[in-house]
Amino acid sequence: MSSHVGNNAFIFSDEIDVQSMNDLYGNDYVYVEEVFDTVLKEYSILTDNVISSYSSGNLHALKAAVHKIKPIFGFVGLVDIQQMCQQFELVCQSAPSPDSLSNDYTQLKHKLISSRTLIEEERKKLALFNSQRS
Repeated sequence: MSSHVGNNAFIFSDEIDVQSMNDLYGNDYVYVEEVFDTVLKEYSILTDNVISSYSSGNLHALKAAVHKIKPIFGFVGLVDIQQMCQQFELVCQSAPSPDSLSNDYTQLKHKLISSRTLIEEERKKLALFNSQRS
């Protein structure tokens, strides 16, 4: 839900949990932009690691790859996707093979890919917002 705290507050996209962003960063939007930038620098590597782990059929590596990418969603307020990663990790523990995770994996992969676009767009909006405040 889009929301803001004051007249000078950044308005986050609906997918981003505004309360968690406020709890983590307050109104320090320059720092938030830096966090989004840092996340994007690692995002492709982390996503590729999830995809290649699934393709290799190594459940332990897949679970580890999802565990490693999971925290970045909290840093950018995508708590729903962070929870999706948590659930996927739990399913990996009892899955007999990667093939048994096909549906869950497809949903997760789609979210990983679409989230990158959202994070990129949000970072651009933050950069513009911060440049107008300077």
